[in-house]
Amino acid sequence: MEFEREHDLPYSPEQIWAVLGDFENHRIWNPYVRIERLTEDPIAIRYSMRMDPHKPKFLEVPAAVTSARPGEELILDVKPSFILQFEESYIVTPTASGTKFVHRYRCRGPFAWLRLPGIKTSFQRMIGSIDGILLSYLKSKYSKPQSPPRRTKPKFRGGRR
Repeated sequence: MEFEREHDLPYSPEQIWAVLGDFENHRIWNPYVRIERLTEDPIAIRYSMRMDPHKPKFLEVPAAVTSARPGEELILDVKPSFILQFEESYIVTPTASGTKFVHRYRCRGPFAWLRLPGIKTSFQRMIGSIDGILLSYLKSKYSKPQSPPRRTKPKFRGGRR
């Protein structure tokens, strides 16, 4: 079972990678996951997740970084249980107008084989929510601030002449 969203973004791959590769700040744009680097080892991480962003408790699950190529891709292998495992990937590709950004979940294990509607709904909701928040965060981080509108001067003066 696979879920994927693709976006054409006006940012460089390096700008997007700066956000994706900053695990300590994932909490800003991902309400479902907390990632913490354990050492200087590029694959050692602490991965905590929740399926409902309205519930405060996170569950720490086994996970590893399977690929981290700056400006290209970040792939995480997550194993919450033997019945459901998934790969979460973020792929960035330069385009003439910025970057093509692909966010994907590939599910494995018995739950994925059963194709239960609850699993499908959860992953669709999760990927839609994460991408929406991430795109808003990128916009706020990299868009040029607009200057406030200028006040126009009144056309006439008050008082006596």
